[in-house]
Amino acid sequence: MRAGRSEGADNWRPQAGRETLCLRAALKARVRAFMDERGILEVDTPHLAGYAVPDPELSCFSVTGSRARYWLIPSPEYHLKRLLAAGYGDVYSLGPVFRDGEEGLLHEPEFTLLEYYRVGWDARALACEAAELVAGLIGWPNRPRFVRFVDLFEETLGLDPLTVPCERLWEAIEPERRPAGLDPADRTALWDFWLGTVFYPRLGEEEAVVVHDFPAEAAALARLDPADARFAQRFEIVVGGIEVANGYHELADAVEQEQRFERDRAIRRRTGRPDVGIDPEFMAALGSGLPDCSGIAIGFDRVVLLAAGGGALASTLAFPLAGSGREAGS
Repeated sequence: MRAGRSEGADNWRPQAGRETLCLRAALKARVRAFMDERGILEVDTPHLAGYAVPDPELSCFSVTGSRARYWLIPSPEYHLKRLLAAGYGDVYSLGPVFRDGEEGLLHEPEFTLLEYYRVGWDARALACEAAELVAGLIGWPNRPRFVRFVDLFEETLGLDPLTVPCERLWEAIEPERRPAGLDPADRTALWDFWLGTVFYPRLGEEEAVVVHDFPAEAAALARLDPADARFAQRFEIVVGGIEVANGYHELADAVEQEQRFERDRAIRRRTGRPDVGIDPEFMAALGSGLPDCSGIAIGFDRVVLLAAGGGALASTLAFPLAGSGREAGS
């Protein structure tokens, strides 16, 4: 055996084929052309930030520098909204983001996210445009079908997900499909299970599907519906059974946003997750006045996957982390 050669030495080879990487490059060019035609400005945002995000569903990678601790961004949202608040108009970012603990068939700890914002647009208008973009990239009809969040549950289970006791949502799951660690009393976790495991894989086989009117408890950074505060002006786009995008009519109320962040921090503490501080620069931007706008985050790697005909997310990447040959725990 030659010196330096070890088991798994072929891991140096790129995972994605050249044809896939050519497709990936072409789709990036088409995204930028789409944005240019509409006057949406591309901005390079930092990959390191001084604060993590309070969202209890996200874990950020920390980076220790010589003088301070930083965090790899899970999204460029805070920086893009600071640009919006400063009056830069419609903006977008297309680049890498990082989320700890996300590995699997459709997940990588480092992935490419397309995130953009439209000033003066509501959620439905943005959903239509984003669905047109995604469908065009993968070669599908660009007219989406809209489905309400609650209708997915009522039509399939005959249950109102907002009012039914949590145990009913739990009991409706076939025993062999109940994942370990899923809390039968956690309504939002049960919603996520039904969406990601049961409903979404059945949607979007011939057209993009926009799932909208999420419950207020799942609003995240979306504003509530002024006509019915039980619902948030949030939507997700599903194509080929895969959720590819998450969008909001953005919350602009700094006081309400801080209250939501504090609730998220309380959930993190209650569930044993590390507490994180609230980014003061982001809050200052909201306080200065975020314009009425809607924004969306699109998983670009998943779009490439659909355009390439399916498979695993890692197959769209030259060097996915899962194929890096790293040692466990290293």
